[in-house]
Amino acid sequence: MGSQFTSLRSRLTQRLALVLAGIGVIGTIAAYWLASSYANLAYDRALSDDVLTLAEQVSMEQGHIQVALPDAALKWLLADEGELVLFRVTDLRDMTVLAAKGDLGPIPSDFAAIGQAAYRDGEAGGRRVRISYMRHLVDPYDVPVLVEIGETTGKRDKLTQGILGATILFMAVMIAVAVGLVRHGVRTALAPLNLLEAEVAQRSGTELTPLDPLHAPEEVRGLIDAMNRLMTRVSSVVESQSHFIANAAHQLRTPLAGLNLQAQRARKASTPETLDTCLADVEASAARASHLIEQLLVLAKAEAADPTIDRQPVNISAVARQVIERFLPLADQRRMDLGYEGNGQDLYLAGNEMLLAEMIGNLVDNALRYNRDGGRVTIETRADGNDALISVIDDGPGIAPADQEQAFARFYRSDSSTRGGAGLGLAIVREIAERYHGRMALHSKPGQGCRFELRFPRAPTPL
Repeated sequence: MGSQFTSLRSRLTQRLALVLAGIGVIGTIAAYWLASSYANLAYDRALSDDVLTLAEQVSMEQGHIQVALPDAALKWLLADEGELVLFRVTDLRDMTVLAAKGDLGPIPSDFAAIGQAAYRDGEAGGRRVRISYMRHLVDPYDVPVLVEIGETTGKRDKLTQGILGATILFMAVMIAVAVGLVRHGVRTALAPLNLLEAEVAQRSGTELTPLDPLHAPEEVRGLIDAMNRLMTRVSSVVESQSHFIANAAHQLRTPLAGLNLQAQRARKASTPETLDTCLADVEASAARASHLIEQLLVLAKAEAADPTIDRQPVNISAVARQVIERFLPLADQRRMDLGYEGNGQDLYLAGNEMLLAEMIGNLVDNALRYNRDGGRVTIETRADGNDALISVIDDGPGIAPADQEQAFARFYRSDSSTRGGAGLGLAIVREIAERYHGRMALHSKPGQGCRFELRFPRAPTPL
């Protein structure tokens, strides 16, 4: 299957050729019409002169109308090489034909003013004939006669066809020259793009420095600027992924090393009590590794989500209630009060339901993990103007002001942390929130708990 688009040079050439061909057709039609009009005008004038000359040969002799056509005059009148010339002189009093050569058809019923030539088309012997006719008054009695001369149109047609042929040839040459010049001009104008192509082709896969838009025509500089912005984003993503992989490898090394160490201790255990202790440590290390891997997968999904496509109306109030149901067993285990507060109104925002649930879940997990036993964690959803506000509130130890900015960094854990988290929970929350145009705020004081607020544009309630 061929490409949907041909080269720019070919497309411009094809479109120009079509436009010029259309102009050529219109020009040829106009030239044919003008050539035919001027040819008829010129030959009609000559024909009317012949009619006037023939009228001068009509006279009144002894009460009778005479047409004086000596052989020399008749030969001159009929001398038209390759054309058939016909004439007729008619007495309009009784429609008597006084002199004639050939059949010019019925006598016309409409006349111009006396002494003025008129024209009509006819046919003789299967050939088209142009006829000029005029009313003439014969002195001295002003007897009206009709003088007609007709000739076949071969000369006219030949002249018109010659002009038409010359016009077609001229148009064809002009179109060919114009297309050639434009094709050469486009090739010259696009030459800088070939240099850019060569520059990009020589680059390695990791070289993402911007291209110089000044080396390209103005019409494609916007495209190059967009490519440069894309390469900047790609470079940022590649750098972020590189750091992320390095940090992930470092973070995974710790629980895996712990697993290896606890397994070695278990093999050397001499008593059942020591073996149980080692297996419990293995289980804890495996749980930490599993949690870290799950967090890494969620973060990867959040980074890969396309917010321009992956946007569906999500009932965030229902999602919050589902998150509470998911974490109730952990809250019961730690004797904590996990609840939901809302005004009974379902709030909708545009996004991916799974990622938004992970966002709220990470905040709840963080609150349960770092709060005291017997503490309180509350999810609150409410409308605030055109925004949907989601809050996760706990009454735990809070976060020191010096640590609040770093709390959202990847793999960050405060020195006072004793719960062994992966350090990715808040980073995931911020990543998902930013993907769907959300804003995040942290309000906390040491010893007074934390309040995480997420603000999103509200979406219309679906029908």
